[in-house]
Amino acid sequence: MSEKWPITEEGSLIIRQDSPVNFKELHKSLYTWAQENKYFFNEKGYVEKSKSHGKEFTIGWEFERKVNDFIKFNIEIEIWAHSMNPIEKDPSLLKGWIEIVVDSEMEMDWQNHWETNPIFKFLRKMHIYYLKKQYFLNYAGKCWEDTYGLHALIKSKLNQFSLF
Repeated sequence: MSEKWPITEEGSLIIRQDSPVNFKELHKSLYTWAQENKYFFNEKGYVEKSKSHGKEFTIGWEFERKVNDFIKFNIEIEIWAHSMNPIEKDPSLLKGWIEIVVDSEMEMDWQNHWETNPIFKFLRKMHIYYLKKQYFLNYAGKCWEDTYGLHALIKSKLNQFSLF
């Protein structure tokens, strides 16, 4: 089992709002961000249900960046939206309640090279937590920057302003 460090502080980053959203534009901007920052973009799931009070969406996106043979960044975004109805002025916009959860982690030894026996596992922990700790903390800082940059991008697409 690889070593995973959570990047988002105190759990997950959560954005909640009740306002118009253009899902196509949001998806396009996140895909563009992934390409620019060398992340692999994967849509884990997309569920759309039509209800009497409007549409409900559940969307899962995953961003993965292999930094090197030992370190990998993982950022996950989950979107829950309900009571989404089109706006008369612009049918591409849907108005309703939306919640977006952003979670990220840095995974070390993601290829499990150090999993063959207990001595190698111990040496991996020594390597990560004692010998090269500052090296891994620097990479965790880069993952933090990417996560909060993505968070700011989402907030800007939702017409919220970030003070970070």
